[in-house]
Amino acid sequence: MKLLNEINAKLKDDIRFRIVLILCSILLIAVREPALLSYPRLWAEEGCIFYQFALHHSLYEIFTTPHVGYLTLFNSIVSALQAKIFSIENAAMVSTYMGFLMQLTPVYIISFTNHKFWDNPMKKMLCVLAIIVVAAPELWLNTTNSHFIFGLTTFLIMIISINELSKFQQYFFRVLLIIGGLTGPASVLFTPAFLLKAYREKNKEKYIQAGLLSICAIIQMSVITYSIFFNNTYHRLSNHNFIKTIYHYFIDNFSMLPHASIAHLYPIMVYFDPIFGLLMALLFFYLLIKLKNNTDYFISLASLLIVGTFSTLGSLNMEGSPRYAYIPSCIFVIIIISESLKTDVLNVKLKYITSFVLIFCLAVNSVYYRGGMRSVYTEAYPKWANEVAKWHADSTYAPMVHPGLDAGQCVKL
Repeated sequence: MKLLNEINAKLKDDIRFRIVLILCSILLIAVREPALLSYPRLWAEEGCIFYQFALHHSLYEIFTTPHVGYLTLFNSIVSALQAKIFSIENAAMVSTYMGFLMQLTPVYIISFTNHKFWDNPMKKMLCVLAIIVVAAPELWLNTTNSHFIFGLTTFLIMIISINELSKFQQYFFRVLLIIGGLTGPASVLFTPAFLLKAYREKNKEKYIQAGLLSICAIIQMSVITYSIFFNNTYHRLSNHNFIKTIYHYFIDNFSMLPHASIAHLYPIMVYFDPIFGLLMALLFFYLLIKLKNNTDYFISLASLLIVGTFSTLGSLNMEGSPRYAYIPSCIFVIIIISESLKTDVLNVKLKYITSFVLIFCLAVNSVYYRGGMRSVYTEAYPKWANEVAKWHADSTYAPMVHPGLDAGQCVKL
């Protein structure tokens, strides 16, 4: 950490640094699997649910139909563009690059704002690196799982002081909160923490942000409640294997490592992940108690607990998955970065522990970064351009989408 502090002293957080940080992030995102940009694809529900529905229904139906048990505004926007403006040939390009743009949103927020968690160049670089490399492969360059990226975006907006924002950023963040709040449940789970933050800061803009998210939460939760009781297609909250639920709860929300579900790639993870998750849970609760009087730390840690708990309970079969680990992992590692690079250290042992955890987590996720894509992408998966060509040759053919493992993963044009 001494070396990092020396490097940090030589850097200046100016516009050139921020632009370079964004450009490096673009390169890092692209290099994980360049073929996804060369040959854009539709990922699972992105094609066989959202795009297919948009092709055959009106704009009103596109924006008001909850396909997966909750509203998905961002997916509706993208599928409307694909179906009503762009050609079938360009459908995959639209969703892939919109997914790319969405992944850059939290990068932009950290790069172009300031907060005690990222108040110097080195913290910003580490935070940006963390939110990129800990992302599960199934989140990569698609809009299907965009609500998890929006969830992280909502967290970042919540903790930033209004004094740090330009007028443009204030309005831009309002738009992000509305879209995020109406795109899946992840963002609205931050509503209690947002209200507490607004109450403590007593700032007009924070009240506006909290109010917008609260309205979205009421709408979203009404749709979710209706779906659970009357149209529970995905059988949410119906699993009773609580041993599995607890097992995945600690993996998803505390380990910050590649998920145990990728044990077919790295067998050791099935044993190591839950043990490390339990140890990190102890560190988490220690920090929660130690920092309870620090508003930003307490609200952030409490948010992790709320979002992690409800995400695990609301996941399919209450068993979580790598995508559910994204938001808790990002919050936890951002806090650990802040703790590790503090200059006013009162607990040297804690600093050593958090520094070790930070280096270990970033190293493991970086090693996994490229190889992990094997779980969601291979050259054998159908390329959209080839699939559309088959449809042109035979109008009864339904183009396949990624991962293209069964007949249901296709688009009926």
